[in-house]
Amino acid sequence: MRPTRTRIALTLLAPFALLLAIESLFHTRLWERHAQPASHAGMSVRLKRALHDPVAKRIDFVTLGSSRPEYGIDHAAWATRARERGLVDADLSMPGTHWMTLGVLTRWLAREHQEIRGGIIGMAIQDFSNPGNGAYELGIVQPFRTLADTPWIARHVRFDIHDLSTWGVYSSMAEWRSDLREYLKNPSKRRESIRWYRQNITPQRTLFGNPQSKGDMCAFGLTNLSACDAIEATSDDANAGLRRQCAELRDMANSRPDFEAMLRGADVPASTARARDLVREQLREIAWREPPVVVLMPVPTLWSRDVLGKGQHAWALHVLQPLVDEGRIRVLDATDLFAGDAEECRNFFDLYHQNAAGRERLDAWLKPRLEPMLDAAAARTTASAAARRAPGKSPSPHGMMAR
Repeated sequence: MRPTRTRIALTLLAPFALLLAIESLFHTRLWERHAQPASHAGMSVRLKRALHDPVAKRIDFVTLGSSRPEYGIDHAAWATRARERGLVDADLSMPGTHWMTLGVLTRWLAREHQEIRGGIIGMAIQDFSNPGNGAYELGIVQPFRTLADTPWIARHVRFDIHDLSTWGVYSSMAEWRSDLREYLKNPSKRRESIRWYRQNITPQRTLFGNPQSKGDMCAFGLTNLSACDAIEATSDDANAGLRRQCAELRDMANSRPDFEAMLRGADVPASTARARDLVREQLREIAWREPPVVVLMPVPTLWSRDVLGKGQHAWALHVLQPLVDEGRIRVLDATDLFAGDAEECRNFFDLYHQNAAGRERLDAWLKPRLEPMLDAAAARTTASAAARRAPGKSPSPHGMMAR
């Protein structure tokens, strides 16, 4: 009987052992070289590869955040300004980034690029009212995460055994499943895509360049949500993205929370309180030598007028204020940079993102507010170098950024 029981046990355990082996294989990062470059995970793989390239041997300052700072901040200009001072400024912003990604990515940077001094975190005011950005953010963090990040990830994306999109909270194999399935359908097409991205999207371009953005919103306007009436009346493929954005904005407009009441003492919904606490926890955890500069990105007028909750701008500042008081962050509030501008539409190429003209406008606003950070860092670098050349003397300690 004993051999029979043993064989039965082995038969029962074999599938679990196989699953564990496959899971371990995906945890080793071996699949990353085959990932779809255009996917969320593939985008992160490309960024990670750039951060391991010789062009990123040393990084002094970084920009983190979603597609808003990716399009809205002039990364090429800041890279040039840093280079003129003997420093390196790199853009690490990625579409879809939210607080979960910031936590995982800043921990990865703390391990892989300990030399980073500081940087910008670009967020919009609505990013301070929700703990997560959806299960698709799991793909963004997958190439950067470790097992130790799992509890943090689980606090942002709620695991649901009935929803396969959430299984990536705990399983790398589950997160890569759709990518693997797509690869198996047409391996040669995937290899061709990977080859194209490696030839055309270089680490230099990824870290120090600006994305292309064409067109503006003047055909529809940006002052109120009625712009979506005209957008939704179109049927051409060129406006498909705008129609999707309109659907998102209408959903948000139908459930606008009253943040002013919360600020006056009304009960704060559990998800909003969780977001507030997670944001503060995340920003306190960043251990850069210079306090992070949180840039509140510009939003079109229709957001504040017709979409966002009452007092949402004040709520975002409320979330950040304790950290400002502690000296842990600086805040640069550009939310209303284009408000009241008769030609606001010329600064955005869709309902979310600035175009090249809008990027230039924001850069002109940021430049006098952020250049002192680069100047101070360059001065400290020069002082440290001089101290090393003078035996017996030590460089003066670095200070906090002026608020």
